[in-house]
Order: sequence, then C-alpha cells, then structure tokens
Amino acid sequence: MKGLSIITAVTLVLTAFAFPARAGIQEATGRVTLLRVHDVGTRYGPPTDQIDVEVVIWLDSQPGKAFGFQLRSDAYYAAHQAMLDLLRDAFNNNWAVTIDYNEVPGRRNSVLFRVWLTK
Repeated sequence: MKGLSIITAVTLVLTAFAFPARAGIQEATGRVTLLRVHDVGTRYGPPTDQIDVEVVIWLDSQPGKAFGFQLRSDAYYAAHQAMLDLLRDAFNNNWAVTIDYNEVPGRRNSVLFRVWLTK
C-alpha cells in the first residue's frame, strides 16, 4: 500500500512538470486608465510578451497588465469597433468595465475578446 502511494505521488509530480500551465479565460473589472490605438503590425509589449493588437487598455484593478484586441477589416471588425466604442465611453466617463480575456501564464499582456458595462 505504501509503495502505491509513493508511485502515485511521483506520478503527480512528474505530470505537473510534463504539462505546463495552460492559457485560461479570465475576467476583470475596473476603470480604464489607458486607452491606446495604434497602427496594424506595431504590436504592444516587450519582445517576450507582445500581443498583436491595435487597441490596448489598462485597468486600475490590474496594475502592470495590459489587454488588447485587433481592429482590422475582417469578420470581427464590427464587434471590435463596438468594443472600442464602449471602452471610449467608459474612459471618457470614468465608468467601470468588465472584460474577458485569454490569459497565458507568465505573461502580463493578454488578448481580450469581450467588453461590457453595467450600472
């Protein structure tokens, strides 16, 4: 019985190292402290933590993190333009926004895919 416990413990430890942490969907709520829009292809962040986006925000509740999304002429353009409009309104009126984003472990910059306001 003791041998089985040791084998189980070793298997769990090896599994933890064999499979790195996966990206996950996260949610954050806060006030927009930075709203940046820049040219396609200029990216945001340092070389080891870049996101290929044109719209970037910072939230007061997530210090040191940045979130962004693309604003390109593609199937997502209408939704992304609406997200930018919501973020602009929130920034101008100091409203709290909630975002959903894909978090990659060890990175401070993430791609967001949903934005909403609540009263």
